[in-house]
Amino acid sequence: MRAAAGCLDAEHLSVLDGRTLNVCVRLPAGGAGRSGAWLRVAGRARPLEVAGERAFGTYVLEPEVSDGAGTGRRRGAGAGHGLDVIAVREGDARELGVELAVGGRRRRGYGLRAATGGVPVAAAGFAADPGAGSAAGPTLLDPPHPDGWRITFAASGDGGAVALRVVRLPPHAEVERVETGWTELAVHGRVVGPADAPPVGRWTVRLPRSRAAEDARRGPAPAGGGEFGCELVGRGEAGGVCALPVADGGGGRFVARVGGAELTRVAGWSGEREWEVRVRAAGYAAALPVGRLLGDVADPGRVHRLPNRLLIADSGAVVRIAPRYTAAGRLVVVTEAVGEAR
Repeated sequence: MRAAAGCLDAEHLSVLDGRTLNVCVRLPAGGAGRSGAWLRVAGRARPLEVAGERAFGTYVLEPEVSDGAGTGRRRGAGAGHGLDVIAVREGDARELGVELAVGGRRRRGYGLRAATGGVPVAAAGFAADPGAGSAAGPTLLDPPHPDGWRITFAASGDGGAVALRVVRLPPHAEVERVETGWTELAVHGRVVGPADAPPVGRWTVRLPRSRAAEDARRGPAPAGGGEFGCELVGRGEAGGVCALPVADGGGGRFVARVGGAELTRVAGWSGEREWEVRVRAAGYAAALPVGRLLGDVADPGRVHRLPNRLLIADSGAVVRIAPRYTAAGRLVVVTEAVGEAR
């Protein structure tokens, strides 16, 4: 396409739910383009709907991931909903523009820019400020893609035009649900993000005779023949580590449990204690944080409330267990031994 004739201001430009691109642009005066309008993403153009003075469209953004052969393959989650799928690659900044039909087959190209002149730029990791990008509202303006990407807008440096930018977020374990029962706490989650090394299959680990000796180590490796290991890590100066039994749910999913034996161990620490939940998975060098980190809620700690329970440890101790989310979305568990069962 020839050089852009200028820039058009987008009246609306957003990426909802981490993957749905919505565009609305006012067409230039004089009726140019009333017979056809297209959204241009890098070298490809996709049709826009034209209604009166405006053109608009909705598209699905899907990250491309390497297949190991130097080529990219697109995830298939966008299929079947009737919307055009735009593939984006990590590190890309794909410029957005608008093409209008002028006469016959001729098209006139314009850059697309944000009407406010300010373009949010994606961060390389999770936001330190949980309210960043929320516009003082309860939800984020640019929530992450459910597969652990952040797709947002960046300045292209050409007359204020914008481009789609794709950043891979750090690996973590996303909580799918927390079950607080009458006998145990169960955390259901899935590992999200690239591994440090190619998958090496199931790890075989010889478990020590002493569970306390395991706690004194760096933390539990995946259990014998399994893909995952899970631990409670004490927050603050007191520290402490408590290994948890964890089951492989398949497809990168796991279930970690805090029950009778684990309650006996946490009851051995006096007073109220706060623990972070972390997961170790095959292929990842470090333990992964666990939490609700991919949603659109600006402050998960205020929205996703979890119930408290009084559970009985194997030792007979009564332990108050209170899971909660921090403002940044990390899952923490508060425990306190409050008495003995009679």
